[in-house]
Amino acid sequence: MLASLLALAACVPRYSSLPAIEPDELWAPGAVRHVVVDTPGVAGVSIAFTDSAASGVVPADPDAVPLVFVHGLSSTMGFWEYQLPHFQEQRRVLALDLPGYGMSGRPDAPYTPPWYAEVLDAWLDAVGLERVVIVGHSMGGQIALTFALHHPDRVAGLILSAPAGFERFSPGEAAWMKRYWTEDRAMQAREDELRATFTRLVFNRHDDGVERLLRERVQLGRSETFAGTSVAVSRSIAGMLDHPVWDRLGEVRTPTLIVFGSDDRMIPNPVFTGGTTRSVARQGAAALPDAALVMVPGAGHTVHHDAPDRFNEAVDWFLAGRLSRRHATAPVAGAHGGER
Repeated sequence: MLASLLALAACVPRYSSLPAIEPDELWAPGAVRHVVVDTPGVAGVSIAFTDSAASGVVPADPDAVPLVFVHGLSSTMGFWEYQLPHFQEQRRVLALDLPGYGMSGRPDAPYTPPWYAEVLDAWLDAVGLERVVIVGHSMGGQIALTFALHHPDRVAGLILSAPAGFERFSPGEAAWMKRYWTEDRAMQAREDELRATFTRLVFNRHDDGVERLLRERVQLGRSETFAGTSVAVSRSIAGMLDHPVWDRLGEVRTPTLIVFGSDDRMIPNPVFTGGTTRSVARQGAAALPDAALVMVPGAGHTVHHDAPDRFNEAVDWFLAGRLSRRHATAPVAGAHGGER
């Protein structure tokens, strides 16, 4: 047994000896553009993004409301590699790196969901979009909900992939997490710890894309730029805790699709929150006035990566049916309220 484990460990790629990389060397799912926007209290914020319209892709329905993809904590637009090619065949599709992450700037900013909501507002102005459907993963889901609360006229629909914001934390729990997730904690994460996080918590399906994201994270962590990312990670976590959306979910009138994997190992919080992923998902769906819930068997926290075909199918159903107020049968059967 020991020999087998040692042999397996020897087969795991190691990246600590590779040279550091800078953000502009990260893989992106399309040609990258940049705009600079001003936000409340923070001017000159550089935002990197991809836009299917700028890539010459002609969608089947050019008049359809565009999709905007918003990644989660410590992520990049590269986490949507299985969604962008699929949906850009139907409509205009954009994905951005949130400030603090990927190829975007790393200003001295709050990095809270309300601040990110204003970033999105300014960015939509800069790219000339009035109204969009927002697809948000994890922290990106809480940002999307916050944006819908602050700018409801700009949101035609919400698609939430394993969103943050459906759990409640006591003041003591929130304080503990903020003390733990410091800038130094993010800076000092070792390769073995990162691999365990990627393979045991974030993703349930390991493929070349996950390995690429892990390799980039290890290499980027050794760059001078990563100090700014560490600030963003720490402040983003504190921001989600300090600006919860749970008590305001009833105000979100936007048609919403929620997609969770049944084997999500990050929601509910493994330290503080009891219950199951399904129970958290159902509570969030019940609190939203116009929401449908899809549970994907076996998928984890990055459900859109673990089960891309099922995720994309659920989004197709939502866009073609529920969002346009036509009745349709959801692609994954369920049995609870707005769950299908």
